[in-house]
Amino acid sequence: MNNWENINSREDAKNSVLIIGGGIAGMDCALDLANAGYITYIIEKEQTIGGIYAKIYKIFPFDECSACVLTPKMNSVYRHPLINIITLCDVMEVKGSPGDFQVLINQRPRYVDVIKCTGCQKCIQNCPILVDSEYDFNLCKRHAVYMDFPQQVPLVATIDKEHCINCYMCVQTCTSGAIDHEMEPKNILINAGAVIIATGADEFNPKIKGEYGYGRYENVITSLTFERLTHPTGPVSAKIVRPSDGKRPKKVLMVNCVGARDIQIDKEFCNKVCCMFSLKNARNMKMHEPDAEVYICYIDIRVAGKLFEHYYNTTVNQYGVNLIRGRVAEIQENPETKNLLVRVNDTLKDEVIELDEVELVVLNCSLEIPDNTYELLERLNIEIDPKDKFIKEKDSNLDNILTNIPGIFVIGIAHGPRDGTDSIAEAKAAASASTSLLSQVKYTEEKKEIRSVDDQEPRIGVFVCHCGGVISDTVDSKRVAEAVKDLPNVIYSTDYLFMCSKPGQELIKENIEKHNLNRIVVASCSPVTHESTFRECVEDVGLSRFYFTGPINIREHVAMVHRDDPEIATEKAIEMVKGEIARARFLDRVPLRKIEPVPTVLVVGGGVSGISAALDLAAKDFNVVIIEREDKIGGRLNNLYKTFPNKIPAQDLLDELQGRLQNYNNIKIYTSAEIEELDGYIGNYIVKVILKKENNREIEINAGTILAMIGTKEWDPPKGYYKYNEIDNVLTSIEFEKKLKEESFKKGDSFIFIQCAGSRASKDEIGNQYCSRVCCNFSIVNSIVLREEVPESKVFVLYKEFLRAFGRYMEENYNESKLMGVNYIRWEPSNPPVIEKSENEDIIKVKVYDTLLKEELELNVNYVVLSVGQEAPEGIEKLCKVLGITRSEDGFVEELHLKFKPVETKVPGIYTAATFPKDIADTIALARGAASMSSIKQKGVELEMIVADVNNDECVGCGLCEAVCPYEAITMENLNPYKIVSVTDEIKCQGCGICVASCPVGARDLRWWRDIQILSQIDAILGDYTK
Repeated sequence: MNNWENINSREDAKNSVLIIGGGIAGMDCALDLANAGYITYIIEKEQTIGGIYAKIYKIFPFDECSACVLTPKMNSVYRHPLINIITLCDVMEVKGSPGDFQVLINQRPRYVDVIKCTGCQKCIQNCPILVDSEYDFNLCKRHAVYMDFPQQVPLVATIDKEHCINCYMCVQTCTSGAIDHEMEPKNILINAGAVIIATGADEFNPKIKGEYGYGRYENVITSLTFERLTHPTGPVSAKIVRPSDGKRPKKVLMVNCVGARDIQIDKEFCNKVCCMFSLKNARNMKMHEPDAEVYICYIDIRVAGKLFEHYYNTTVNQYGVNLIRGRVAEIQENPETKNLLVRVNDTLKDEVIELDEVELVVLNCSLEIPDNTYELLERLNIEIDPKDKFIKEKDSNLDNILTNIPGIFVIGIAHGPRDGTDSIAEAKAAASASTSLLSQVKYTEEKKEIRSVDDQEPRIGVFVCHCGGVISDTVDSKRVAEAVKDLPNVIYSTDYLFMCSKPGQELIKENIEKHNLNRIVVASCSPVTHESTFRECVEDVGLSRFYFTGPINIREHVAMVHRDDPEIATEKAIEMVKGEIARARFLDRVPLRKIEPVPTVLVVGGGVSGISAALDLAAKDFNVVIIEREDKIGGRLNNLYKTFPNKIPAQDLLDELQGRLQNYNNIKIYTSAEIEELDGYIGNYIVKVILKKENNREIEINAGTILAMIGTKEWDPPKGYYKYNEIDNVLTSIEFEKKLKEESFKKGDSFIFIQCAGSRASKDEIGNQYCSRVCCNFSIVNSIVLREEVPESKVFVLYKEFLRAFGRYMEENYNESKLMGVNYIRWEPSNPPVIEKSENEDIIKVKVYDTLLKEELELNVNYVVLSVGQEAPEGIEKLCKVLGITRSEDGFVEELHLKFKPVETKVPGIYTAATFPKDIADTIALARGAASMSSIKQKGVELEMIVADVNNDECVGCGLCEAVCPYEAITMENLNPYKIVSVTDEIKCQGCGICVASCPVGARDLRWWRDIQILSQIDAILGDYTK
């Protein structure tokens, strides 16, 4: 290996992890590892990190702007001192063993020096060559020297040597001397203790399916191409137009399952995400063109995630999207108009229907491993599952992030299609698992010294964002910046395309130093997603985060609500910025306090998620206490017979988990126990627990962090629901599994499973309105088990509109069950099955109208099994109130962000998993992710002392503040023999401000929200900036 550039030493492997792929999963994994103190290398084959998420516009289920969430994350990765991004790379070989890998990498030349390049893009502007842009699916041109998108990381151009004519205009233009046309490939050697595969996916190439006309007809495009049309940085500036003529389409067809659920082309698996993709794209189409006709062709609508059912319902009922059940048989083009005639085999009408004059067809293609990734996996000896061509998991239940090679993990789409929530959960799980191979010696980030400027005259800088057009298409961002530049104390005011991007933040930092700015105001989008980004930005140049205010949300609060009136929007934005500038004049620095956390983690819930999290934490030498409400641990595994997708006995999995628990003496378990009270703060929580089986004895647990692994419970149908509790052999899922486990069924018995019992209910029906995600899988797997274990059994599955075989291998199980003779019968919500008693008490009559056969069926069976959904467990309301965490509209624990922060809650130091029904593998991934976040916080916590302080000269010692404080954070103490004043316990204080509002003499004030800051902001908005 003499010709290899050695980046680090063999000794460094003990504290280093290498991640192959810089998409959303790879980035999140890298941040968790680096925040825990480990050196991380991201090896990316493209010129920028970001993956598929960088190409898409909106994120379901909240239709958030992807760039607005992704850009700060990319910059956090780029800025982190322990993360090294190496782009344009291919991993050639991995040698060694867990804890001591040698990774050989080939880096292709960029022909631009990443150190010297400033990202000014002058080389791009002066390049005379234009070629088709692969990044934008050839919908526009790019230069021979180019960047993929304005916020890319690293923000460094690449020269396309294949099309470069060596005119050297770029060399002449570049003032930093960054262009190097003689740059050659490099061979790099990196030592790492663990390797994580996060290679992402490509779209299926629909040219294989000739009936769609993709590649022949210009107006047949893929869903990712459609995403680029809607994207603010895309080829047409977020205007949905037809590739053939640039016209806005008024009749659009979305086609699902292209390259999925198709045994003819050996693509049997379900893509898991394309149904939500089509619904999202249909909504985007309707938002751009409200009068457009939008159709979706589908086989089943498989929207089985948290809040997804609501998303589906609003798309159909409020946006007016039309659904057609069936596959597209043929597409033909009118050569003159380029419009399309689409023939669809409508399975509900049982006829081929024609959609004429369709102006745009969008193919929702499956995701698959890129061809070059297969080459990589072959070099690494990673095993591929021949069933679906994704990476084979060592254990599809308990350890689905493990590959066949010890020390090499897999996350994200590389082992099967999944959405961002699951990918990020796995990223955190892999970060946690990989550190078990590393040394406990970790690196500490060196932070720049923060200076205090409280005593200096305010020198304010104002930075207004365009958000790539999302803001500036409505709000005149330049005019906003100009309108405030001459206000008192404003030293500098400007605007920029993406203020949250690397060049946007560099612009802020450069001007802080150039103009000696000491107060910063940013007007952009939501502080929920971007406040931390700008806070970190100003601290990079030694200015406290508390001298930054904003970002003022001129996107959601202005641009998006005033699209039809740009003048009003711009005036409103100006007034909001004026108010924030007035507030900035009175900002002062808030103290910080470092807390050394108690090295104990409290896990609330002893199901599969709680046990999995506890095992990860115990392996890192933390003390763990599990509190379980029931009389034994194991949760729902105690009641299951076989698990999906691989039909392993649930008891075997439970025995395995309990066996692993026996390996640790630092895990303490309390059953029949409940949390009664919570006091303290992150790093030092004090929890009062009631032990019910010990005569309600109280114990106190001191913990640094808390994991709320509350889980789910089976929905309990009321008497008479499908004759439940009226006919003996009408059973719930769990009752059925118990009988199956006890071998209570006999040869020749017949069964009907009724899906969506208590799920997907309308507002006037009994049950929950959401899809419970796991019920269809339960029936599919158990129908197979019945056919295998109960001789000559007959099985019918009655499903409500859609059969949701959700997750890896479940489509294959669904097809297997049909081949075994299981009958699937579709019914409409308006006409549910009817259960009747029979004269023969062993027989139950079931009447159902089969919408595919167009026939009323009467079935006589021995058992009816209600596939009941899952819901939030008993006691969750009280527990959430005690912990101070919130619940989402479906009753489960609410995450801080469903996609990007799926294990965090709004309370610092309290993490969560099992916040919605999921299969075992996904549940464990979230649990291990929560454990990872907990262990990061356990290394040290910095608290912001945003609390109420007291002016001792004005305090009269009346004690009213002490009486109203809900946190018992205030006491009355003697300042001297003649004066009593109120004193705040800054750790107990939660900054609620009740005492400030109650003080009759105005002696109390709340840091960061001081009266003078708020009142001056109000005065400025009302027109008087001088106050």
